[in-house]
Amino acid sequence: MKYDNFPKQTLLASPIALPSFYKGGDTAVLLIHGYTGIPHEFIYVAERLNKEGYTVYIPRLPGHGTSPEDFLQTNRNDWIRKVADTYMDLKSSHKEVYVAGLSMGGLLTILLAAKYDIPKIVLAAPALRTKNRKIYYTPFIKLFSRQIMRDENYTNPDKEMYKIGKVYWNRDYPPMAAELLKLQKMAEKELPNVKSSALTIVSKSDGTVPLEVKDIIEEKIGSGTKKTVVLEKSGHVLINDVEREKVADHIIEWFKK
Repeated sequence: MKYDNFPKQTLLASPIALPSFYKGGDTAVLLIHGYTGIPHEFIYVAERLNKEGYTVYIPRLPGHGTSPEDFLQTNRNDWIRKVADTYMDLKSSHKEVYVAGLSMGGLLTILLAAKYDIPKIVLAAPALRTKNRKIYYTPFIKLFSRQIMRDENYTNPDKEMYKIGKVYWNRDYPPMAAELLKLQKMAEKELPNVKSSALTIVSKSDGTVPLEVKDIIEEKIGSGTKKTVVLEKSGHVLINDVEREKVADHIIEWFKK
């Protein structure tokens, strides 16, 4: 039997790309990483939340943190299904489940909150818009190119990060960016259906997501309780950047409020 959907060449997930689970109390927090991201990005926040008594789980989205071939076998429906399944699993064994997502993970958080009764959510640098205008051309570019190598050589002093980066982060993926574009449109359309108390965290130094996303959320989200935090120094992965302590403080305060 031939399995055409299996990638011919797959880099096994590095330890830092594997899902992470922290056992805590009867309130759980689902943390969702971003586009081309890995669970490792959320480790600091996860450990801080766990110290406060929360059970925390960071799943690995399908196709992420392995290889280009694997990544290109997935789509937005796989990512939505993964977070929905994970949320339902956590909900079946915990009194309450809160959700926080970074970038594309923020979009997936919006989609979850629009369908399920989630008390509190956090949207960290939610990618409802991106500064790179090329994303709007990806539905056409994907017809001619599935991978585009970047000019710069990927470097990282961390051996495991370098191992993933040299084969996974050193290129762009037009078909997958087109899937992200579809998620942007889906999430913005669903914002009025989100009734969760929502904390949005953005940064002035984010080179990927513009500050205008906070205005879109404040205007369109259906939540009656909402708050926005604007950071000064953090880059796009603000959950693990120079202000990560402040970010974790805000998230913990929001969930405990």
